[in-house]
Amino acid sequence: PSHEGGGPDGHARAPPLRDPARDQRRPVNNPWQLYDDLIDLIPPGTKVRDARIGNWACVTSDAGTGVAMIYRGGPRSGFAERDMVGRDLRDAASAVKSWDLELAALGVAAINSFLTTEERVSAHLTPGEDERSTFERHAETRPDLRIATIGHFGDIEKYAEGRDLIVLERSPSGNDLPDPAAEYLLADRELVFITGSALTNKTLPRLLELCSGAKVILVGPSAPFAPEVLPACVAEIGGSLVIDPDHVRRAIGLGGGMAEARQGLRMFNHIIRRNP
Repeated sequence: PSHEGGGPDGHARAPPLRDPARDQRRPVNNPWQLYDDLIDLIPPGTKVRDARIGNWACVTSDAGTGVAMIYRGGPRSGFAERDMVGRDLRDAASAVKSWDLELAALGVAAINSFLTTEERVSAHLTPGEDERSTFERHAETRPDLRIATIGHFGDIEKYAEGRDLIVLERSPSGNDLPDPAAEYLLADRELVFITGSALTNKTLPRLLELCSGAKVILVGPSAPFAPEVLPACVAEIGGSLVIDPDHVRRAIGLGGGMAEARQGLRMFNHIIRRNP
């Protein structure tokens, strides 16, 4: 499709994905609405070409390759449900709603294989949206901000010194707080980083409700590039593109994690709206 207009560097830019009318809507009480909206972004007719689960999930479709962090738990589905190869991608993506959290991770990876692609992301990036980690980009954020992270990210400590920062974690260690503390503590946070894997474990809709007055940044390889369906509190997406599908599939298929798959990924940061 053609893209009208251009950025300050003279390159054509895609029209904004955010629908201003959507930003005026009240929070949706149906927690499945976000999941349905993500699935609806995938047109029928796209097929799954490869799907695998290790420590992460990885799905390759006609559109691209997506990954998602694995959670264990829930009723385990049979092989037939997990065998997505040859299925319509919309059908495979609907697995995101499963309570078998491994199958749900395959659903997130299926969504990302269509939404988080080079073609789709690069059309909407603007100057200043570089490949540094999200936390590196925000290292100079006002020191007086009240910050929270949902998930204990590996490089968070180096940015935490001297800041009002709480870390909410499903498996807490050190100074981490258990994730039920979100119900009590998120309401007064001004900047919140949420792991994209919260989509898999079904906590993302509620977390976004709790953060409706904050600036939210969706972070990690599981985060779908879907600014058009995310609520207005989500100001940025700090995700990862699969740029070497063969390497990523091999790494995940052999039981590796992001450390092993990293060379096949490229980080991106997309600013949906700017906040103080």
